[in-house]
Amino acid sequence: MATERLKIKQEPEQRMNKLLYDNRLWYRGSRHLLFFVSLVLLFSFILRSQQPHESYFTLLKVTAINAVFFLAYAYITIFLLIPEYLLKQKVLYFILFFVLVGIALSALKLMVSETIFYASISPGIIPESGIMNLRFIVVNAKDMTFIVAVLSIAKYVKDYLFAERLRKKLEEQEKQAQQKLMQSQFDPHFLFNTINNLYALSLLNPEKTKEVIHRIKVVLKYIIDESQKTSVLLADEITLIENYIQLEKLRYGKRLKVALHTEGNLEEVRIPPMILFLLVENCFKHGSSLDAGIPWIDIKVEVDGGKVLLTTENSKPKTIAGLEIKRNAGHGLKSLEKRLMLLYHKDGYHLDIHSEDRLFRVKLELKKNLEVSFSTYR
Repeated sequence: MATERLKIKQEPEQRMNKLLYDNRLWYRGSRHLLFFVSLVLLFSFILRSQQPHESYFTLLKVTAINAVFFLAYAYITIFLLIPEYLLKQKVLYFILFFVLVGIALSALKLMVSETIFYASISPGIIPESGIMNLRFIVVNAKDMTFIVAVLSIAKYVKDYLFAERLRKKLEEQEKQAQQKLMQSQFDPHFLFNTINNLYALSLLNPEKTKEVIHRIKVVLKYIIDESQKTSVLLADEITLIENYIQLEKLRYGKRLKVALHTEGNLEEVRIPPMILFLLVENCFKHGSSLDAGIPWIDIKVEVDGGKVLLTTENSKPKTIAGLEIKRNAGHGLKSLEKRLMLLYHKDGYHLDIHSEDRLFRVKLELKKNLEVSFSTYR
C-alpha cells in the first residue's frame, strides 16, 4: 500500500519532468505551445488593464502578432545564432547577424501590422506619419531584444537545471557501479584458497613462499588502489592477470593449462580497471573450478589501431554443473555490460558471448580511449 501511494505521488512529478525536459516531438511541441499561449494571455491581460474600453479580441490579436515575431527572434537567436556563432567565439558575426535579424523581423512585423506593443499601451506616441520608418523599426527591434534576453536566460537556466539533474544522476550511477564493482570484482574464495595453499607451501617449500606473498600483495594493492580510477594502462592490467594466474595455479598444479597472448602496443592504451580481470576470473570461477579433468584457459589481448580486443576462452566440464556455466556466468557479464554502458558511447564497445558443448568464449571490443558523450546546446 505504501509503495502504491509513493508511486501515485511520483506520477505528477514524472509527468512534469517529461514536459520540461523530454526532447521528443510531442513534449517539445506541447511546452512551446503552452509557453506561447501563456505569453499571449499574460500580455493581453496587461493591455486590457491599460485599455479597458478596447475590444479584448482586438487586444488578443495585437498581442498574438507581437508574440509571433518576438518568439521568432528569440528562437533564431537561441537555436541558431548562439550555437553557430557565439559559442564558437565568432562574436562579431553574432552581433552583426543579431542586429540584422532584429531589424528585418521588426520591419516585417510592422508591414504585417502597424502596431508595436508599447504603442498599443500608449497610442498617443504614434505620429501622424505612421510608424513605418527607420526610427520605429530600430526602436521596435530594440524592444524585441528584451524578450530575446529574457527567453535566452530562461533557456540557459533550464539547461543548467537539466545538466545538474543529469550530473547528480550520473554521480549516483557511478557510486552504485563502484559498489557493485567492489562486490563482484574479487572472489573471496580465491583469497581463502590462496591462503590455504600458502600455508601448505610454507611447510613444503618455504623458499617459494616469499614469491607467492609478493604476488598476493600485487593483486590486492591493484584491487584496492587502481580499481578506483577511471582508467588504467592495459599493460598494468595484464601484469595483474599474470600474477593472478600464478596464484590460481597453486590450486590446480600442472593439470591447468593457461595461455596468455598479447599483440600490439600495450603501453599507450588505457581501459577501465578490472575489465580484463573480471573476464579471466570468470574463466576460473565458472569453468576450471568445476572441471575435475584437465581444464584450460586461453587469453588474448590485441591492440590494433583504434581498438582493443579482449578474448577469453575456457574449457567446459562435461558434467551436469557444466551445463549451468553460461547461466551462472551471465550474471557477472551483465554487470560488466552495465558498467561499460556508463563509460562508453553505445557504439564504443561490443560484447559477444559464445557457448559450445566444451567451450565458453567471450569477446570484448573496446575503443582505444574512453569517450564521454556531451549533449549539444540545441
